[in-house]
Amino acid sequence: MTRTERRAEMLAHVAAWKASGLSRKSYCSAHGLGIHTLNYWCAKARHEKVSGGFVPLDVSTGDGLELCYPNGVRLLLPSGTSMAQVAAYVRLY
Repeated sequence: MTRTERRAEMLAHVAAWKASGLSRKSYCSAHGLGIHTLNYWCAKARHEKVSGGFVPLDVSTGDGLELCYPNGVRLLLPSGTSMAQVAAYVRLY
């Protein structure tokens, strides 16, 4: 299983647990999960600020470009930064 598949599976478990109305312990017992594993992924889901995918980007105006990573890091790039360089910074996360 790839990391992406594992992530999707575990985030699906988080959503299913929330919808189930069960305690974490009961849900984990019913689905063969470790309580610490579910706790880890609940924390990951809570801290995710971006649901994934792309957002519109307008680089035609302003003094520069600001990238805001989901972990709270903000990167200020000067105007005129090439799109290849911007793409490289986006891939850093």
